[in-house]
Amino acid sequence: MFGGHGYVSEWGIEQIVRDSRVTMIYEGTNEIQAIDLLVRKVLADGGAGISALLAELPATAQRDALLQATADLVHAAKAAPELPYWVADDYLRAVALVLLDWAWGRIRTAPAASGPRWSAPAQAFQTWVLPEFDMRLAIIRQRLG
Repeated sequence: MFGGHGYVSEWGIEQIVRDSRVTMIYEGTNEIQAIDLLVRKVLADGGAGISALLAELPATAQRDALLQATADLVHAAKAAPELPYWVADDYLRAVALVLLDWAWGRIRTAPAASGPRWSAPAQAFQTWVLPEFDMRLAIIRQRLG
């Protein structure tokens, strides 16, 4: 009890402190994964692997923009080796969004995907999640200069 009012148990301070530490670990792990993708995988082979993967996907504006951003990052990182560390998280999210868009495209064309069970989530993805791609790409472009 704090000051006789029971604030510690009432507000769950132990849980808040624990959750803030877990969040820091979680975010740090995400950042490590993002850096691993961009620096150790994409840039290590000059973008060839990710470009080959993306080339297998149906053409979309997002896929094409990610291909161009990848080429631009490969080129820019040669002159600014710290750049990939600044944009790694945004790049990881952009890749994830392009792959999610591809997955939803496959779901939409599946015979079992008709009806509201799949159409409502697909519409929600298009309306609320996929627009994040433009924000992530804008951040990458801003850092590219």
